[in-house]
Amino acid sequence: MTIKKVCGMLACLIMSTAMQAQEWAPVELNNKITHPQPMTGLVLWPFMAAEKNSTYGGSITLEFSYCLPCMVVKGCNSDGSIEYDWTWFDNILADVASRNHQLVARFRYEYPSGTDIPGAAKGSTAVPQYIKERSDYNETYSANPGGDGPTYYADWSNEELKRFTLQFYTDFAERYKNDKRLAFLEVGFGHWAEYHIYGTPLKLGVNFPSWEFQKQFLMHMGNVMTEIPWGISKDAADDTYTPIVADKDIMGLTFGMYDDSFMHKNHEIGSADGYNERCWNALGEGTRWETGVCGGEISYYTSSDQKNFLNPAGMYGHTWEEQAAKYHITFMIANDAPRGSYGTAKRFREATMASGYRIKVNACETNGTATRLKVTNTGIAPLYRDAFFAIGDVRSATSLKGLLPGQEIEVEIAANLANGEDLKIVSDHILDTQEIEFIGTTESGESGVDPTGSDDGYICFFTGTKPSLEEVKLTNGHSSNSRGTVTYNGETYDTCIKMEDNAALNITSPFNGTATLIFGGSGTTAPANKTIVVDDANVTLDADGKYSFPMTEGTTYNVKCGPSLLLLYLIVLEKEKETTGIESIHNSQFTIHNDAPMFNLAGQRVGKGYKGIVIQKGKKRVMK
Repeated sequence: MTIKKVCGMLACLIMSTAMQAQEWAPVELNNKITHPQPMTGLVLWPFMAAEKNSTYGGSITLEFSYCLPCMVVKGCNSDGSIEYDWTWFDNILADVASRNHQLVARFRYEYPSGTDIPGAAKGSTAVPQYIKERSDYNETYSANPGGDGPTYYADWSNEELKRFTLQFYTDFAERYKNDKRLAFLEVGFGHWAEYHIYGTPLKLGVNFPSWEFQKQFLMHMGNVMTEIPWGISKDAADDTYTPIVADKDIMGLTFGMYDDSFMHKNHEIGSADGYNERCWNALGEGTRWETGVCGGEISYYTSSDQKNFLNPAGMYGHTWEEQAAKYHITFMIANDAPRGSYGTAKRFREATMASGYRIKVNACETNGTATRLKVTNTGIAPLYRDAFFAIGDVRSATSLKGLLPGQEIEVEIAANLANGEDLKIVSDHILDTQEIEFIGTTESGESGVDPTGSDDGYICFFTGTKPSLEEVKLTNGHSSNSRGTVTYNGETYDTCIKMEDNAALNITSPFNGTATLIFGGSGTTAPANKTIVVDDANVTLDADGKYSFPMTEGTTYNVKCGPSLLLLYLIVLEKEKETTGIESIHNSQFTIHNDAPMFNLAGQRVGKGYKGIVIQKGKKRVMK
């Protein structure tokens, strides 16, 4: 064979290979959204989040806290630099992150009747002590503004207070711009940093910042707070207090908004004065949400507003889902909702998943060297921080930040997608324990599975080796999605944990009740009558591959592999059932209420002649 022919054949081979590499082949993605997405949803204060963590922890992703400059500032150096000790704030971040949540922070100076500054008078400002000690600094006082109790006001005639305020946010932005524990920042002046001092006569430049300083401050925030999404109160639309709406420079900033009385009775235009909606319109101009995060707090105008707003039928003529969509809400404080009948963990999860972003892949294809996607946002608001599709360690160059609802973009990753399960979304702005999910090409929406369960219990399944419940911790285990499936309550699960070698699970019970381990498999992994180890005791699965044991609230139970490989698909945690006690004993040949059905303890309907315990009209009876 001549050299010429060999070279020709080689050239053809190279060309053929190149052509094959350029042929795009579709890849099916079976991904579902199964849990609330990071940086979205209903929000609890840390004390409530800690108290309710066992039942609500998986239904929220955010917690809110007021923060105090005086607690992190220790003084000022001769060169004007501020002395900080950030321990106090870092402890808040660490506490929130310990529950797999991120913080929404609001630094404030004034808080009527505030008692959160150790050793300070009721209603004291959070101005740093070194400023309060200056001879040219003079605070003012109001005994009961708006009926909210004693309130001290920062001295906005003081130049050092103004200089410090600008420097503080410069230093804060630099320190926390890459801190995964912090999601959003709220800023402002006046009562609760909400741009008003209702009940106290307004004196610009004395008990409230001058318009000149307000503009300086907001423009400064636009320059330094480029990484952390920040927002101001909807009350900043009031031109009695601020110059914002009439100032094109300020309105051109990408700040977000928070509404501290969301969904109250007169919130909407057409309901009394509609003050809130008018503020949203003035500050938002209909597009503020596209670049600035929008959130706030459910109204406290009445003691029942927070308790009732999750009513599926609505409150004051509007449902949560309707109002969240209208204002493109990403987060909303609802700390009192768990005290109401509608604020169950399940409803929290539904409400959280009705807010913020929702990423969907409409198409996916690969050519062996690269993968490209068509991606849309089916949520009600964009992501406000960078996130990227990735395969392994290779990220796309295109960020999902700012992807608007209904908008579609093309994303390309310089890596082959051999298995659809290898595609993921990564972000440097969420906790390592959090995950941004997406809807795959074969799915139309989120999974029907509720990983936080009903009010009577929880279902724990697995995404890879990650349990869907934080009450379950896995060590040393491996997962598989090619070893068969298990169906429970009409839902099919294909991911299992291989209980072998040193694999172990810790289950911390959120309540008194029962835990049921559900195994699957066939052939050598068939679970029927096999042995597993629970708390160092060998126990035997039943013929269906299940094992149940009683739980005590707060107790941790350890599950280890037995002598042979078993495949664990689900852990079902069920609350202890309350009973009414035996109401009466009757002859089984008669029914007590001819018009009322009877059910056995398995929930099956039974009729005359049944012997045993039955439930009828909510009463437990014995039929003999």
